[in-house]
Amino acid sequence: MKDAIDYLLHSRESLGGGLEVGGSHLWPLLWTHLKVTFEAILIAIALSLPLGLWLGHRGKGQLAATTVANIGRAVPSFAVLVFASTYLGLNTGNLVFAMVLLAIPPIFTNTYVGIRQVEPDIVDAARGMGLTERQLALKVQLPLALPLIFGGIRTSVVNVLATATLGPFVGVDTLGVPIVNANVHGDAGRLGTAILIALLAIAAELTFAALQRAVTPRGLKLSQDPTTPSRRNRRMRSRSVLALLAIGLTLGLAACGDDDSSDSGSTNSSGAAASTTTTKAADSKVIQSNPENGSKPTITIGSKNFTENIILGEIYAQALQAAGYKVKKQLNLGSEQIALKAVKSGRVDAYPEYTGTVITSFCKVKDADVSHDPDEVYTQGKDCLAKDGITALKQSPFTNSNGFAVTQEKAAELGNITKLSDLKGKSEKLRVSGPPECQQREDCLLGLEKTYGLKFKKFVSIDIAKRHEVIKNGQTDVGEVFTTDGQIKADNLVLLQDDMQLFPPYNSTLLAKTTAVDAAGVDFTKTVDAVTAGLTTPVMQELNSRVDLDKEKASTVAGEYLKEAGYVQ
Repeated sequence: MKDAIDYLLHSRESLGGGLEVGGSHLWPLLWTHLKVTFEAILIAIALSLPLGLWLGHRGKGQLAATTVANIGRAVPSFAVLVFASTYLGLNTGNLVFAMVLLAIPPIFTNTYVGIRQVEPDIVDAARGMGLTERQLALKVQLPLALPLIFGGIRTSVVNVLATATLGPFVGVDTLGVPIVNANVHGDAGRLGTAILIALLAIAAELTFAALQRAVTPRGLKLSQDPTTPSRRNRRMRSRSVLALLAIGLTLGLAACGDDDSSDSGSTNSSGAAASTTTTKAADSKVIQSNPENGSKPTITIGSKNFTENIILGEIYAQALQAAGYKVKKQLNLGSEQIALKAVKSGRVDAYPEYTGTVITSFCKVKDADVSHDPDEVYTQGKDCLAKDGITALKQSPFTNSNGFAVTQEKAAELGNITKLSDLKGKSEKLRVSGPPECQQREDCLLGLEKTYGLKFKKFVSIDIAKRHEVIKNGQTDVGEVFTTDGQIKADNLVLLQDDMQLFPPYNSTLLAKTTAVDAAGVDFTKTVDAVTAGLTTPVMQELNSRVDLDKEKASTVAGEYLKEAGYVQ
């Protein structure tokens, strides 16, 4: 708790280094969070109040009011965000749109109900005094309904404040950034920001409660009788507020997933399913099932949160099952920091990682000191991790380096660029995208700044699964990709050459807790190394295409590959 409060009050270096977070760096996030809330509430009031007032005054629309209220409670805000992001893109307008839909039901319903609850005798008396229908609605019914209307606004404000933490999922940097991106901000950032959001929600609740009471005429002060409908509604809203305040805390757990498949991808490709993988080999290549392995401890295989890593996790999991081991999968864990932490804590026994990531992100080797010899990088990383009780098994033949790509149109617009160095003098007007941790990595944004001298107009933080989508849709100008992505060719992107050799080798290796390797016995290492030996660059490009472009499940693709390559009969 103390560290969380300190995060709110003072800046610090990010978990991976190279980036300042917390303290004053929260102000832009807070401003965007409040701006989104303010805009959404104003738009919701502008849409809901006149319609609710008109329908309530006319005595029509009871079904509409009930339907809106029920839909507002039934449709999850995250579902609205996902739907809107598909058609509106990753931008602030998308988030505001979703928040408006969240804010409308309480305001509209309370306005309608408030107008309908005005005593009929008062309405008849006002008509008898000669008031027009417009005057009756604005000067009699609206003032008397204001307490209930403010109650709806109050509920909507708290709802939107809490739910705006979902902003990072649609590319908007709100106070949800430290909660979702704990691998950058750490547990202190996650908890500290959750506390801040809870305090904002409480402050909004108290402020609008006071306003609600202030606009209530003296003769209509809410009864203190707990059996009255208005009192019951207040109690229900209070319970709802308490539940909403918990959103900031529970969202902190959402950054870690336990999925077994990947949904990343884009357009379909013709002929991608054609088998370019290794054909069936001799029987000596077949993984032999050993009954003794079934009596050994269950092996939990994890993966990071993008297609290729999930496929690799599936391949290793199914290969070990073929060898007779009991296997559990916890795929789609998150970033490398989260995945490594899962291995160290024993949550998972092994997950696929890349040698370049090992030495730069885990072993803190400076970019300038990184060798471009794959064997040297692998040995250096293996020796480094061994000190922490982690074994790096055999590295793969393929290397999946980071890369940056642009569309053909953008490349032509920038002077037919083909290399990263071509961006010098042009990057100041360009947006660059990547996962949150890219900002603090020497082999990503920091490397582009230091090695190539590039300063971009804006960094767009994205879910790595959307790396190609944001490039195609024009939501970024330059986007991080992986060199084995099948979508590079399918989308006709220009992969900018790393002409100053920024990126180190990224051969895949299965990182496993040493105690788990020892407990599993020789068949574990033998099986993993045998499968890894067949993972060439053409193989990975093919497997990635099957999932990303042909929309096949990662588990299905992995199983088919093991059969096609002759590992499983």
